[in-house]
Amino acid sequence: MINNRIKKILLASNSLIGAFVIAAGWSWYHFSKHNHGQFVVKASAVMLTVFIGYQIFKKAFKYLVNKTKRHPYWENEFYSQLDKLFFIFSFTFLIYFLRQEIASIIYAIFISSVIFWHTQKTLSLHPNAIVWKKINTLYFIFFLFIFLINLGLQYWTYRYAVVDTGIKFYNVIVFRAWSVTMFWLLLYSISDLTYWQVKKIPATIVKAVWVLAFALFLILWSVNAGILFFSGLNLSPIILEHANGSAGVVFNSISAILLTALLTLLIIFTLIKRKILLANKQIQKKYWGYYDLAILVMAIASLVAFSSFKTTPEYNIFKNFYNYFTDNNSRVELNPIVQKKLERFGINYNLNEFGINHHDKIFSATSSILLPSTLKKPNILIIFLESFSSRLSEIYNPSLIEVTPGLDRMSKNPNTTVFHKYYNASTPTVTGLLSQLCSFLPPTGHEEITSGGVRHHHLLCLPKILQNNGYQYSAYITAVERDFANKDTIISDMGTQKFFGTDELKQYIDGEPLSWGYSDHQLFPATWKLMNEQAKQPFLMMLSTVDTHTPFNLSKDQVKYGDQKNDLLNSVHTTDDAFAKFWDDFTNSPLYQNTIVITVADHAIFPASYTKDYFADVTGKLSFYDENLFMVYVPKSILPKNIDRYASGIDFAPTVLNLLNINTPNAFEGHSIFNDRQNFPNILGMHEFGLYINQLDQTGKRMIDYSVPSHLDCSHYQYDTDTSKPLTLCEFLNYYQWKKNTFADGRFWEK
Repeated sequence: MINNRIKKILLASNSLIGAFVIAAGWSWYHFSKHNHGQFVVKASAVMLTVFIGYQIFKKAFKYLVNKTKRHPYWENEFYSQLDKLFFIFSFTFLIYFLRQEIASIIYAIFISSVIFWHTQKTLSLHPNAIVWKKINTLYFIFFLFIFLINLGLQYWTYRYAVVDTGIKFYNVIVFRAWSVTMFWLLLYSISDLTYWQVKKIPATIVKAVWVLAFALFLILWSVNAGILFFSGLNLSPIILEHANGSAGVVFNSISAILLTALLTLLIIFTLIKRKILLANKQIQKKYWGYYDLAILVMAIASLVAFSSFKTTPEYNIFKNFYNYFTDNNSRVELNPIVQKKLERFGINYNLNEFGINHHDKIFSATSSILLPSTLKKPNILIIFLESFSSRLSEIYNPSLIEVTPGLDRMSKNPNTTVFHKYYNASTPTVTGLLSQLCSFLPPTGHEEITSGGVRHHHLLCLPKILQNNGYQYSAYITAVERDFANKDTIISDMGTQKFFGTDELKQYIDGEPLSWGYSDHQLFPATWKLMNEQAKQPFLMMLSTVDTHTPFNLSKDQVKYGDQKNDLLNSVHTTDDAFAKFWDDFTNSPLYQNTIVITVADHAIFPASYTKDYFADVTGKLSFYDENLFMVYVPKSILPKNIDRYASGIDFAPTVLNLLNINTPNAFEGHSIFNDRQNFPNILGMHEFGLYINQLDQTGKRMIDYSVPSHLDCSHYQYDTDTSKPLTLCEFLNYYQWKKNTFADGRFWEK
């Protein structure tokens, strides 16, 4: 008698303990724990709500079972086990206490398996247990398959995504995977319930629609996984625009692995569905109907209870495409508060004039002469190093030894100036070049420039200014086709006279391209030939390297570094080896006496490229904006050896022209690093890939903010009239959106 009473007390306490566990986990995650008293009160309220809600559910369950005259098992044996099932289910909320993603994933799989095992044990008491256990097993396998896929996909996003505002929350991987799984099970339960209610042919179509939709989901995710790996971004219309012409690098080891994984998942999915379809024919539809209704209720409850679904990459991908194709092109006005704050970044617009950014001079008239008196109209060679963050060279990062000995030799040349704290103003290459050569923060991608409302950018850029000031020849050299990423339109519109892509370089290079186009070991000798055989002095030559572009293992003439295992450093070492040979030839030639050589990154390396073996301190922590390598060799230089001043890509053209003492009317947004930039210690980065703010706050502390424009929701943002406060991302978004309109209107043109 006493044992039975104790047993009943323990069973009754299951629901109370379960409510406590649920409230503890949920409250620990959602409520502030700084005020212990408030935390206990709030957690107790949650516990009471859960307990009462569960008791109401129990009563409703018993009433419905009795009312619909279900088998007595459900009203007796199963009902008596509800408290225990609730108690076991409550342990899923212990995941809130875990602080490690892999541990959370393992625990989620474990607790799901425990719940399945106990459910099977409970169903064993049913007189028709074989049928119920078979359905339960098939659906659990089906659920677990979808859940495991989504766990893997969400972890892949966590591992490679550059921007993910929700990733700071512990275990968001599991919550997102659960939400997406519930979304697919919601659609499945609806399709299954419909399947049992209609005739054979429509029923088959209903089933097929869900199957095809899920298969398409897997196919699109295999593409997205590859894009994430190489760029750190999720699939979007913008990414597809930038992928134009990249078919040559689509097929590589990573894409092969992803394709294999996709085929494997599709095969497993087919086998599971086949098992379920066979069981559909053997077991009466009423059994499936009950289960489908249970899944429907659970899925709806999960999607309502969890906010994680709206933070998933799937949701953001859909939103990006929806916004892209339904854009109403509404006009945006530049908020006066934002305009005032932009002045601290050195950006000033006269909105009363059509040419809102016209300036009479590039630098102040009091600027010092920066070239030796013996150097008149020197040649200029600009080497745009692909994706070359400063931390990839021992010049800036002493922990890397002999990765870039060639660039290091240049840096140690007594006539070379090394710039520190120089950041890219945009990314990728095409807009990186636009920002540097035209001193312009691009609010638009290359597709919008060349295929949208603006056929040409009409910006006044470095090549045109040099041509107007006596330079006889200008050329741009790239490893790929002229029209890749629409460079031909953009670079030519800068006033560049010659453009050399793969077709044009054939007469200067023997053999087939050895990389993503011609390799750096092929490009540097071709550039040397053009400098010596074609270019009329004084000339402007511009070369974009390629071997440090992802994937890093494409170059067939790669020179590997160290233990040869790190593809990123192998590619950096390869580019440096090609440069080193060029630098040795240059320093032993007559050009050494009258040619300025500038080595500068076109933009920072994509942050997903870093690995923990050499970059443990930054892996997973950087954005698309970072300090870039930037050095200038001047014959008989009178410049400082090092310049340590916050600057960005928009300061490149003003700095070069200041060096050459060419002061001309312009529409530049940047300032010379030798001159006015010192007055503006704040910098911005702009592109669809991200808005970047690097600024000093009111206390003099440096703040860094970053977000992708499409991820920002500033519809209810309230502007603070105190313009002394730091620029916010929502304010920057206003500037970005206004600038897109204004650029299309041609108000940045300098005729």
